[in-house]
Amino acid sequence: MLVISEPNDAAGTISAATIHIVRGCDSILRLQRVLADLSVKCGQPGVMDDVGYFLSKPGTLRRVPHLLLFSKAPVLDLERVTAEDLLGAVLLYRYMVLGCGIGMFSTNDRSGRGTLVAPAALRSSLAEMATRSLMDRGVLAVLISFRDGTEYPQEGSDKSQPLLASTVDDKRARWVWRDRVMPDYLPLEETFDGTLAKLGTRTRRNMRYYRKRAEAELGCVFLPIVQIDKREFLNFNRECMYAVPQKVASWRYESLQCIETPLFMGIKDRNGRWLSMLGGRRHDGGTEILWQMNRSGLSPYSLSIVMRSYFMEHEIAHGMTKLYMEGGTAHPMRFSFINDKVTDLVVVRRSRVGLVVPRLAQLFIKPDNDLALMLLDKSLYGSSPNGSRRLASHEEEAG
Repeated sequence: MLVISEPNDAAGTISAATIHIVRGCDSILRLQRVLADLSVKCGQPGVMDDVGYFLSKPGTLRRVPHLLLFSKAPVLDLERVTAEDLLGAVLLYRYMVLGCGIGMFSTNDRSGRGTLVAPAALRSSLAEMATRSLMDRGVLAVLISFRDGTEYPQEGSDKSQPLLASTVDDKRARWVWRDRVMPDYLPLEETFDGTLAKLGTRTRRNMRYYRKRAEAELGCVFLPIVQIDKREFLNFNRECMYAVPQKVASWRYESLQCIETPLFMGIKDRNGRWLSMLGGRRHDGGTEILWQMNRSGLSPYSLSIVMRSYFMEHEIAHGMTKLYMEGGTAHPMRFSFINDKVTDLVVVRRSRVGLVVPRLAQLFIKPDNDLALMLLDKSLYGSSPNGSRRLASHEEEAG
């Protein structure tokens, strides 16, 4: 377990805060109960539940998780630490190539829910403190995505929001703040029909139509608990649309054991052949779809919609009130989701070495990754009177 303490000065209640860095999955997992308690204390219940699942999530590059703990005590005994000892926590990942760090730290959660845990009033300050601490250690680039706790106005309300302004004037690095709005969760009503009534007309019709069609023509049967060995699971993955690499499929199967309340559901046809499987979890009164696999060759039956229909009905019957989708969804049902605001803070070092950051992003990070999108934005490297510029939001770019 690697623990590094660094003193920091900041205004208000965090003026005497110290940052303690914990490196590696095993060391962080030992603090899982503390992180869960801290989440409740900070009004973010559930955001650090099942952290082991996200720590082990495969990526294009190897990533080493780093947990930055904020406390008022200069020395922290990690064997006895409790949530009461902490002001907050930030979970970031260091990108590695051939066993060496490439000088980039990033969140692994574009939703911003499970990155930063702190009282709402302290979140922006702690994000900045964490970034400064890493930059002081020679890091080239940092991206932190988090929820600052301000409520985003929903449909029918005044959506005017002041832009998050950067006051940073740093000759060593360029600081950029960006706000973006993303669908957060679908409210689940007391009944399945009541929930469908809140969806768009086309989505509502498709959920009913394709489910009835699959039952009539395929003999579709829903299984709320899938019992399958790993070999059969991997074989099914190879027969699916958008089959994932075997490494990822193995992780999906094994990682459900790391979840406190896992969900593993599926549907079969009349001959006992698997049509679709879905992995998820429950936390803090909500239910979340983590991944879904659908047999190829059956596109006319929209198995994804059929599986989600069964899943929603089952979870509503078990008292769940919110439906999350890890990684988001492109399905039109997202338009019925409650929106929330996510703040991205990206910092790139001003140096000749820092100029290689865009090239590293092109070579090693998937082009649809938020870190790559921000690091490849040319405005990040332009001139600015106070040393910072705000990136356009997705809505501004689309306009």
